[in-house]
Amino acid sequence: MKADLKFFEDKEKNIIAELAKYERQSGILSFFRLISFVGATVLIAWGAVSQINAMYFFGLVVFILFVVLCVIHGGIIDKVNYLNELGKVNKSYELRIKGDFDALRNLAVKGLKRAEEIGFAKNRLYGSEFEIADHDYMRDLDIFGKKSLFSLLNVSETSFGRRRFAGLLLDQHVSGISGEELKSRQAAVNELCSKPDVLMDYQATAACGKMTKDPRILMDFAKNGTVAKPVATVLAVIGCAVWLAVPVTFLVYPDYAPAAFIICLIVNLLIWAAGHALNDQYIKACEGMPVQVKTILKLYSILENADFSDGLIKSLVKGDEKREGALVSLKELEGVLRIASLRSQPLFAFILNLILPLDYFISILLGKWAVKHGKSLPLYIDSLAEIESLMCVAQTGLVFQESCFPVFVDSDVPSDNAYFEGYDLAHPLLSHDTVVSNSVTINKEIAIITGSNMSGKTTMIRTVGVCTVLALTGGLVPASGLTLGRMRVMSSMRIVDSIEENMSTFKAELIRISGIVNAAGEERPLLFLIDEIFRGTNSDDRTEGALTVLKKLSKPYICGLMTTHDYAMIDRTKENFNNIRYYHFSEEYTDTGITFDYKLSAGISRRSNAKYLMRLVGID
Repeated sequence: MKADLKFFEDKEKNIIAELAKYERQSGILSFFRLISFVGATVLIAWGAVSQINAMYFFGLVVFILFVVLCVIHGGIIDKVNYLNELGKVNKSYELRIKGDFDALRNLAVKGLKRAEEIGFAKNRLYGSEFEIADHDYMRDLDIFGKKSLFSLLNVSETSFGRRRFAGLLLDQHVSGISGEELKSRQAAVNELCSKPDVLMDYQATAACGKMTKDPRILMDFAKNGTVAKPVATVLAVIGCAVWLAVPVTFLVYPDYAPAAFIICLIVNLLIWAAGHALNDQYIKACEGMPVQVKTILKLYSILENADFSDGLIKSLVKGDEKREGALVSLKELEGVLRIASLRSQPLFAFILNLILPLDYFISILLGKWAVKHGKSLPLYIDSLAEIESLMCVAQTGLVFQESCFPVFVDSDVPSDNAYFEGYDLAHPLLSHDTVVSNSVTINKEIAIITGSNMSGKTTMIRTVGVCTVLALTGGLVPASGLTLGRMRVMSSMRIVDSIEENMSTFKAELIRISGIVNAAGEERPLLFLIDEIFRGTNSDDRTEGALTVLKKLSKPYICGLMTTHDYAMIDRTKENFNNIRYYHFSEEYTDTGITFDYKLSAGISRRSNAKYLMRLVGID
């Protein structure tokens, strides 16, 4: 599968043209709205001054026209907002295909002024909130950050979708996912790759709905919510019934009607004040949710109208018998939340509750909905989160120059799964135009990679790790072919010291390596990636330590890659190990400089460019 940049470039032209059309319409409607409002005001004022009833009538007609224009204009503004978001979404696809991470960041913060908003937008792009200290490979494989897998592939606009995709990148390698589940995910991803318009429509709609707020409070209430207490219903009835006193007083004692009106306001004020404890959990569950639930409804509609044929996607969209009626349930909830949105402004909420017991109505309606449908809401949210994670995984097929679905070893035997055979593997975070691809095979073996500084050793083992992580999400990988087992991935590459924890670089590396060695005792498939083992100690200790680690990792259910400059260790492995495979990178020296081809070859390289590089920077 190949990225189609032209599709998105053509799409951008269409979006720009359509946006210009609606912006012109918006400008025209704005003008006529102003004219109609001024006209209605003038006519009504004229009628008041001249006492001509016809002017009131014409003023009312023009005011109705103003209201109609407002409604139409609101729809046009929604369309303009949608097209603006769609344009940003489409542009992000172009930038991902080009591998332009700086432009992706600029697009994420476009139009934002406040430092707090800019920081929040960057964190959403980078996935910073999902970082975990001491993860098996997160830091080494650039899972999160400015130039990371998350910033390249995440297209989820909802809080729950982002969280699910981050979890895939972090936890799938230890999830115990079966081969059948992976095939099912691959089939779903394949269909999503064929529908980029649906993906972009979904993204733009979610972006318009500002789905950044986590609906956790509403979901918790939905699972555990109960009907409002009987006293709440009684007070709500009293709050409504008390207004009957106004027309009765007007008919019987007209002079006391204003006082009756004030008394009714006071009664409702007391009822409202008494209801804080009764209504608080219901009101809090609604905060910030009206727009989100309305957007979720739209997202489900987009997915249902996309006419997916894949079984996994259809089950997520339409659910089983226990989850049928998602749209019906969500529409009922959206109706309740539309009423709750009336109290979004504190002053307006206060006024409304003086007139009618609005908070009680919300509690009663939301409680009834929770009892009837509440336990299904987490399932609906979970389904959307899973679909969005699949959309993110599908990006591998939409933005890489070349990609394929990996084939997994059809066996549950641990030793069979210690296997990795990749052809033309490319690192997805390098420039897509200049990245050099390589092929590598390890079968219950340890590949030791040698070569000079900057020749590509570290990038190579990162590429293997990243491709394994991507494969285990059920997506495509940037390669022409890949067959592998379902393995846990662990790495020791970016080692840093810690003054706060009184930890040297060598100690930090020991902790990382010991974690890999301990995992080797679990008798489950493991892929390890170790860069320049024990670089922080003397050569003799480094050699002996490396040999000890290799012996502990020489098990039939383990395969891995290790880079090194320790040729004494390499010589010892040739004598004492029969499960080592040797690869190397090489370079060419000329009078004008050094040239790397970044191509992986079989065998051992004993060349070093350290002195040459030192001379280049003036150290000789």
